[in-house]
Amino acid sequence: MRIVGSAGSGRTTVAKKVVEELEDQGAKVYAIFSIPSLTAVPFAGVLSLGLDLRSRAVGILGVSDLLSEHLARPGRRVLVVDDVETLDRESLSVIDIVQRRTEVPVIVTASDAPLRVALPAHAVARWPQATVALPPLRYEQVNLLIAQLLGAPADVDVAARVLTKSGGNLRLAVRIIETAVLSEQLVLRDGQWRMNGPTLFNEHLHATVEAMLQGLKPEEFRALGTMAVLGPAVVDRLASVAGAEVLDALEHRGLVSVVPGPDGTLLGSVFPPLIEDYLKGHIASSRRIFRSVITDEFAGAASEHEDAAAAGVGDGAVAAALAALRAELKGNQVAMSRYFHRRLDALEQFHYRVWELDRSMANAVAFLRVYWGAPIDPHRVQEVFTKTSSVGCDPADLLFFTMTRALWLVMNDGELDDAKEMVRKAAESEPTWSGDAEAISLFLDATYHAVPGDIDEIFARLEGLHPKSGLVAAVRGAIELYRFDPEAALRALDSAEGFETLPRFEQFVRGMALFVGGRVDEALVFALDRRRDALRSVDQFSLIANSYVAALALLYRGRYDEAEYLMGWAFSLRRPGFLVGALYNAMLRLSSLRTCGVAALGSQAGTGAAVPDVGPFPGTGKGLYELVTRRPNTLDSFDESATRLIDAALDLGYVTEAVMTGIFTLCLLPTPGIKRRVERLLADFHNTQHDQLLAVAGAALAGDTKGLVAILDDYQPDEDVYQTSMLLRGAARRSRILGDSPTASAIERAANAFARRLRPGGQYIVFEPEVATSALTARETEIALMAGQKSNQEIAEQFGLSIRTVESHISNALRKTSTTTRRALFELVRDMVS
Repeated sequence: MRIVGSAGSGRTTVAKKVVEELEDQGAKVYAIFSIPSLTAVPFAGVLSLGLDLRSRAVGILGVSDLLSEHLARPGRRVLVVDDVETLDRESLSVIDIVQRRTEVPVIVTASDAPLRVALPAHAVARWPQATVALPPLRYEQVNLLIAQLLGAPADVDVAARVLTKSGGNLRLAVRIIETAVLSEQLVLRDGQWRMNGPTLFNEHLHATVEAMLQGLKPEEFRALGTMAVLGPAVVDRLASVAGAEVLDALEHRGLVSVVPGPDGTLLGSVFPPLIEDYLKGHIASSRRIFRSVITDEFAGAASEHEDAAAAGVGDGAVAAALAALRAELKGNQVAMSRYFHRRLDALEQFHYRVWELDRSMANAVAFLRVYWGAPIDPHRVQEVFTKTSSVGCDPADLLFFTMTRALWLVMNDGELDDAKEMVRKAAESEPTWSGDAEAISLFLDATYHAVPGDIDEIFARLEGLHPKSGLVAAVRGAIELYRFDPEAALRALDSAEGFETLPRFEQFVRGMALFVGGRVDEALVFALDRRRDALRSVDQFSLIANSYVAALALLYRGRYDEAEYLMGWAFSLRRPGFLVGALYNAMLRLSSLRTCGVAALGSQAGTGAAVPDVGPFPGTGKGLYELVTRRPNTLDSFDESATRLIDAALDLGYVTEAVMTGIFTLCLLPTPGIKRRVERLLADFHNTQHDQLLAVAGAALAGDTKGLVAILDDYQPDEDVYQTSMLLRGAARRSRILGDSPTASAIERAANAFARRLRPGGQYIVFEPEVATSALTARETEIALMAGQKSNQEIAEQFGLSIRTVESHISNALRKTSTTTRRALFELVRDMVS
């Protein structure tokens, strides 16, 4: 019997099933499963049968005699040879001789391509035979395959995509399905597996494709690369470019597909299509092909995004945005950032030279708009501030100029009162703009000091002075976000007639409002869209501001790799000034949260006494960064530090920061104090979007594992799925610190079941309180390492100490490490010294 099919068609699996069935029926099966790397090793195939060759002369006839004796014994005997084309020559000869002698049935698997003349093949044709061909998978088979592998049916688009990309190859289809789930490109929603992006290609498939390309000659690999770029092309043209012999070799290996075109002309293309995806990515990232790295990288990455997002913000838009980001991530970031920065430098130089020739207010404003996002030259910006003429200028330009100079004064000299006075004088010179000027003073006060207690009265007065002002609306939107009222922020933005004074700031406020309001996916798509526009228009202010919003959304989903890429891109452009300087520093701190204890980036944001512990938005203060990276030594100290940060933010009117800090710390390491703060805070603002999270926290903190399982079983997917999974990990960690291993294990089981059901995805911060094991003496450490396994009597005998001394050492170690049981002490010290 000959079982034929392309590589990956499942022929080996079929052969194994045949062996299993024959053995179940009582037959003795001698099975050889060839290994391509052993093709040149004499007798490698026959030796895999485990025959004892020590008493025989080594040689083809001697080995044939031995195998013939085995096959001639009573009972049914069958030979099975998998992948006969890769069997070594000697083993093939042995099988040929043995079959001639014994007429034993032989089952072989082989490629459906014609055998190469250079490879000796077993002449099975001289006996009656049956050939079983394994055709490519069909759509319904792929659909069934997905259901069998993943336990649920797939959306129609999923099966079609798997079928197309695998080319019907069973092995590839299985790998695509498995890695797509691993990469979160397939997600289970409403009982069906659905696409979570426009593509199923991922980094986990690289090794699979590379194995298929193994052994290609350089000219063959170049030909495949050319075909991947060209797409389906006329075979004659491909032959003239790559050579007819090369194309024949590739077709023989199943790497080229030839089909008739619309007019009957034969078209050749790379096959399976998954290999074409791999080669395109390889070519796009190759330094030898540089054309797309600079000019087309983002436009190409964005095209799929625009197509998928055209229908509006939804799952498709989110998936397309992430896919475009991941495609960008594979490109040459260094080249792109260098190109961007050169263009920005040229833009800054251009506007500065124009201002030097004519030091008008309009030219100064054009220059300062670039400087709102660009790295600052202090001498140059100070020169523009002091030497610009305001005679006959547009009042809007004067307002922007004054606002920028006031910001510079606050951020560089800390002179908030002087900055507000500067704005007040500008308002006196332009009374019709008094509302806008007062809005600037209010923004400075709320951002760099605290949100005023009479803020609602101030807003009412400003709207009366200039009801449709874009600047007033943008300022109100920002401060409403500080106060955790995203809907009010959006209403303020929508009430304005335009944002000529602060066009880019409005985008940032709108994106943050979506995020703070729990519309995380919308915020992500919105911010990535604006970031892409900023890359095209060389707008570093919008690039950093929207990177910050997108990074927050990604971190909220646990997508640290993508978030860190966005932040790293911003970092590669050097430190900017003015408003986005605070966002730049915030991203430096946020990027260090996952690498607890490694302060390389976060410390660059500044952590001295002049830097506040809390700011209006996540990361704009140093408190949370220091809490996580410096790790407290007890649960109580963590609780106290976290609640102190929450209270400090509330005292300044930064409610959003208080809520975000509370939720993050509650999930990182839940404690009763943090839970009470968050619960009360959300209740005060009638916010119910985190109710399920709080219910899980309550059951976990109470140690009610049965109630916890019930809550998790009834949990409905929401924006907090990842946070809930993170909280469960933190709760298990807390129980282990307290020495309650049974509860910790029960919570971990519940967490695993929750993750299997809802697949929160994402990565997690590895966080452990910094227990002061360094404070233990050498003797206390030695005894602690034995305390979990031996009695005081046994420890005393081993060290030659009294039992009272051993008890004293253990008591001191428990106190220093804040552990409550001997077992917890042992596990903690063991982990710290390992």
